[in-house]
Formats: sequence, C-alpha cells, structure tokens
Amino acid sequence: MKFLCECGHAIYDQTDYLSYKAYLISDQDWFSFLDEIDNAIEKTGSTPEDKEKALMRIRSIAINLTKLVYQCDKCGNIFFYNSPPQLEMFRSCSDTPNKGLLKSAKGVN
Repeated sequence: MKFLCECGHAIYDQTDYLSYKAYLISDQDWFSFLDEIDNAIEKTGSTPEDKEKALMRIRSIAINLTKLVYQCDKCGNIFFYNSPPQLEMFRSCSDTPNKGLLKSAKGVN
C-alpha cells in the first residue's frame, strides 16, 4: 500500500518492522483479546497440532480486532486505516508534533 499525506510525503507499507506503522486495539476489544490468549494457553492440548491451532486462533483474532495506524514522518499527521478501506487523518495540536509516536517501545530492531 502507498498513499500521500497532505504535506506531499509518500507513506509506504510494503515491508515489516516499520517505525511509522502500528496496530491499534480498541479498549472495548482489549479484554476479549487477552481472554483469547488466556484460553489458548490454558485450554490448549499438548500436541503440536493443538498448539498450532491455538496460535492461529490468536493471530486471527488479533488481525480482526486491530486497525492499522500510520504516522507521516515528515509532518507528524496520523492516519487510521479503517474497514471498509478508508483512511482517516488527524493532525497534532502542537506546532512541533512528536514524529515518533509509533516507534517500538523496545527501541530499534
């Protein structure tokens, strides 16, 4: 995917580990997500097939509950990619926005 920010900067999503991309889970879905992880851990059988099914269930719910978020690293505008496919843009109220809001909490990979 590629789109342009209103400042003219191109935002690309063609690889993994992007410092300007994040996944957002609504607070209304957060505990359902955590419960699904708990269930997968506590109720998984001991076979490799059981563990694989549990992992795939967690990945599936994570994909279904998240929204993609992007930040323009030139001007700091934030974009939410919603379903049906639609981009919503938000601007910072600051004259000097933090352009690293979506960077890893662990630091650089």
